[in-house]
Amino acid sequence: AYLPFPGKVLVTFGGVEVSSAVHPSSNKKSSLVTFYTRAGLLGTIPVVIKPKMCLDPCADQVQFDFRSLDATVPTLLAPPSGMAKQKDVLPKITLKKFPAEYSSLVVTMVASNRTELACTVQKVDPMGDLTQLDVLTPAALVEGGYSVRISVTDSGGLKTVSIESFVVYDGIAAKVVSYGPAMVPTVASAGGRLLQLQSRVSATMANFPQGLLLSSVVATLGANAVTVLQVTDL
Repeated sequence: AYLPFPGKVLVTFGGVEVSSAVHPSSNKKSSLVTFYTRAGLLGTIPVVIKPKMCLDPCADQVQFDFRSLDATVPTLLAPPSGMAKQKDVLPKITLKKFPAEYSSLVVTMVASNRTELACTVQKVDPMGDLTQLDVLTPAALVEGGYSVRISVTDSGGLKTVSIESFVVYDGIAAKVVSYGPAMVPTVASAGGRLLQLQSRVSATMANFPQGLLLSSVVATLGANAVTVLQVTDL
C-alpha cells in the first residue's frame, strides 16, 4: 500500500511510538521516513509505519523487523568449530572488545536438547585488543552438537556472544580421514561389448588398530563384501 502524501505518519518501535518525519524528497509513489530508535532495546525489534490518522487495524500500514545491536558486545575471532570429548580444555576462545573490568564471566555449553553444562574459566588472558579464554571441559560432556555461550557482565550490563554449531566427537574412535577416488566407473564398452570393471580405492583411517593381518580386515560396498588388497600402518 502507498502512504498518503502529503501527510503525517506514526512510527512505533517495539510497540511504542517514536519521533518520526517524512523526508521532503518523498512523493506519491514513494516515501522516505526517518525515525529514532529507543535506547536499551537489543535484538529483533518490530517497526510499524502507518498514516497518522489511520485507526487499528490499519490497512495502509507497513511492518518490518529492525535488528538492534550493541556495539560494545564482545565479538569472536576465528571461533573453534569443535573438539574431541577426551580433551581437558576447550580450544582457545579469542574475543575482541572484551571488557577490561567485569563483575562476572560465565561460559555454558548448550546441547541440542537444551541441556546446559556449566564450564569453568581457567584463565582470562588479555593480549592488546584481544582476549583469550582458557575454559575447562565440563565433566558430563558427550558427543553431539553444542552452542558455547559466553556471558560477561560489566558496567554496561550483561553481554552475550555464542559459538554456534560446535561439534564434540570421540577422539579415539576409528574414522575415515580421506579416500579416493570418490567416484569410479563400474562398466565400460569396448568393441560392442560391456566390460565389468574393478577399480582400486584407497582409504586413510585415523585411530585404526595397528599391526592387523590382511585377513582380519573386512570391507563392504553397500551390502556386498569387497576384496581388501593391502593394509599399511602409517
